[in-house]
Amino acid sequence: MKFLLVLVFVLNLYADEIQRIDSIVEDITKLRINYQKSQEELNLCKNRVKTLENKLKIANNLLKIKEKKIVKVKVKEVKYLNNQENIFPELKMRTKIIRTDASAYRLNKNAPIYNDVNGMKINEWEKGTSFTSNQKTDKFIKITGYFKNQQWVKAEKPLWIDINDAFKRDAK
Repeated sequence: MKFLLVLVFVLNLYADEIQRIDSIVEDITKLRINYQKSQEELNLCKNRVKTLENKLKIANNLLKIKEKKIVKVKVKEVKYLNNQENIFPELKMRTKIIRTDASAYRLNKNAPIYNDVNGMKINEWEKGTSFTSNQKTDKFIKITGYFKNQQWVKAEKPLWIDINDAFKRDAK
């Protein structure tokens, strides 16, 4: 009987040890499964990171292309603006117009007629043509009227003539 008791005691000791080993094996199995799941999730995250890095590279390349296009457009714009005619005329000193007594003048040669002081030539009158004026500048005389078939006609639009192309007629 003693033997039996010793045997039961030893078996009891081994049974506790077997349970402990079984528990350790079960824990290790769970840890392996968790490790495998973690490795799978890690691989998924690595793949996502690679995908995002590739998308970032593509986006950076597109950005560089767009920046080059913007620079080209800006260069073209600057060239275009530099080649544009200035739509604002250069500012000129305003010519002082002096009012005078009305006088008659006669052309001393064939002379161009201008639309403004230092303006564009719009006509040419023959030597000997008579006209009247009551305004002048230091270089031009404004034609306020002229004689046509010995009749005085009021000038309908601004007419100017170089002061050197006419002389003042004597009053009769």
